[in-house]
Amino acid sequence: MSDQQFSSELARQAVEVCLCFHARKASRAITQVFDHVLAATGLKTTQLSLLMVVNARESVRIGELADALVTDSTTVSRTIKPLIRGGLISETPDNRDRRVKLITVTDAGRTALDRAMPLWQAAQSQVAKQLGSGMVQFLLPALEAAAQLGPSDHP
Repeated sequence: MSDQQFSSELARQAVEVCLCFHARKASRAITQVFDHVLAATGLKTTQLSLLMVVNARESVRIGELADALVTDSTTVSRTIKPLIRGGLISETPDNRDRRVKLITVTDAGRTALDRAMPLWQAAQSQVAKQLGSGMVQFLLPALEAAAQLGPSDHP
């Protein structure tokens, strides 16, 4: 068997067991359900997640928000721009370090959250029902454990 044949066969086998492939596939499928249900709010799942995290922390630095969302500051900055334009969050300099920006949910953002949360609950219930309670009870801690992985954890 040539190296190319070996690589092709390995790739065919890998797609069946690749954790990254299956995690991304599941993430896209679940996100599609949430985005569809949340469409009436004008918020995407990524925006709602960000609003929920900021609301839970009252105010947060962009770097801390990036850590909480397991992403980078550039992605957070890009995601918050339409929320700032929409008046759902505000960005103000940190009193301790004026170079650092604090993100806070505005009154309009809390109103948007109040409107979105019943729809979020409907999407959550829909996915949980389709998966079954046993799978949900397994998935939540497994996903949280997976979210703790990072670049420092690879060889």
